[in-house]
Amino acid sequence: MAARLKYTKGQKCGKEDNCKSTLYYLQDGFQYCKRGHLQEGIPTQQDEDDFGTQGRKTRLRREKREKVSQIYRGTTATELFLQSYQLILWKQCYAFIHTTSLPAELETVVKDLWVLRLQLLKSKTDATSDEDTMFSSQPQSETETEDNREGVGRKWKVRGKDMPSLIETLGLCYLGIILLRLPVSIGEIHRWAVREDIPFIRASPLELDQLCKTIHNLSLFYTHHFSLVFPPPNVPLLLYKHIRNLSLPITLYPKTLQISQLLSTTFDFPLAGFRQQTSSLPEIQLICLLIIAVKLYHPFDGFTRRVRSLADSATLTIDWVKWIEVQSFHNLHATGEAHLRRGSEINVTERDVMEMTGEQLDKYMDWYERTYVDESRVEEKARGLPKQLLEMFPISRPDGSSPSEYIYEQMAAEDQKTIDERLNVVMGKLRLRTVVSDDSEDSVGAHEDSTQIGSFYKRYRKVEDLTPHAKAFHEAVAEAIGVKLEILIIAVGQVERKMVQWREAKLKADKEGDDAAMENISANNTIAKSEKEGLCVYSHQGLN
Repeated sequence: MAARLKYTKGQKCGKEDNCKSTLYYLQDGFQYCKRGHLQEGIPTQQDEDDFGTQGRKTRLRREKREKVSQIYRGTTATELFLQSYQLILWKQCYAFIHTTSLPAELETVVKDLWVLRLQLLKSKTDATSDEDTMFSSQPQSETETEDNREGVGRKWKVRGKDMPSLIETLGLCYLGIILLRLPVSIGEIHRWAVREDIPFIRASPLELDQLCKTIHNLSLFYTHHFSLVFPPPNVPLLLYKHIRNLSLPITLYPKTLQISQLLSTTFDFPLAGFRQQTSSLPEIQLICLLIIAVKLYHPFDGFTRRVRSLADSATLTIDWVKWIEVQSFHNLHATGEAHLRRGSEINVTERDVMEMTGEQLDKYMDWYERTYVDESRVEEKARGLPKQLLEMFPISRPDGSSPSEYIYEQMAAEDQKTIDERLNVVMGKLRLRTVVSDDSEDSVGAHEDSTQIGSFYKRYRKVEDLTPHAKAFHEAVAEAIGVKLEILIIAVGQVERKMVQWREAKLKADKEGDDAAMENISANNTIAKSEKEGLCVYSHQGLN
């Protein structure tokens, strides 16, 4: 008859199939759990000194686990950074394609540009490399306006090994758009990023001029390291889009292109060593030419100017008082006084909040909830947004109404409707200039106070020089292309200096042509007189 086993109680076995047995017995000097699992590392022989100690608990020391740091350094940090960067770039391409309806080929083009960028970062992922790695979401410092050609070349060789900044993702997407010749402006990309149509603002606020500087730097980067020359933007469609969005007459379209031909503007991207920065971008050059055309044919001074016939393209001129009123009333970014300006939520300060109305606060909280709070990721753990905290400070509306859903297609349709309404009102308010024919006897005396089209052209060298009407127009243009007003004034001034040089060269050529014509007339008279006297005069060089 088998002997009855005596069990002692201890901790959970935890052997096969996570055995939960806590009863143990001794057999042949070994300890087993009730289910027969052999226990290792636990003494089973009982010494005399241990008499009467049955029932005591024996605890095993847990193995010390190696702590894993949450901060990565070296090649591991670099690889993780590049993977995260590539994920953001892919998300932005996805938004461009599926939200703003750009062609799917954009993802392939941007991917190829990114692959070229990675070729210069191989040393960063090499474990044997001693180079330091620095990460920053801010753009690099800009000093190339004062650099010479050699300095710029050396600088770009160094920058090729620097880690990319976050804003370069938007720059890569824009260069991909340029390679596909799509009519998308820098200002549109800036607005899409600010409105969070393209994922960016949650990671880093986007300031004016940053995108333009980044595009300029990237174009120089690819030209210097890979000899990649980007084509000019789609000038005809971009120009038409700017004229329409700014509610300007379509007659400015051919005038702007004529000025570009006079100045031999090719709209090419700048090469390495070019001193100018923002103003050298093709799209900035195009918008500067448009501003010059407006100042020539629709000046802001209010002087009376005459035309020769009703067929003149400058017969109708803009009433700038009405233009400003229409711009203020038909705001592209707002639907009423109580609404926040779309895209300005990221710049809201504490003082702005104190001055907001109830509806404005609701709109701001709707934007904040849509941008920063994802209820599907609310967790009880500390790493997620604590559910108790969200319940303590609810962000839902007090009246129980749900915020209006943000749909890009609907917002884009509303923007186009606003542009159409604004354009129709401005075109209906155009003023008719006085027509004075050249064959009129009293044309000069009757219109002594009138001037010709293009006369009294006003150049603005700084923002303080702008008249109220001129300032309103330049501010609208600066916002449309995503640059600061000061930078726009400087860029326009640079193009105007080219016009002055062209005009001086033309006057010099005309003068030389007139002098040559007078010499020819004098020479012909001399030859005719000599032939009459029976003499032959030779004026060719080299003949005696």
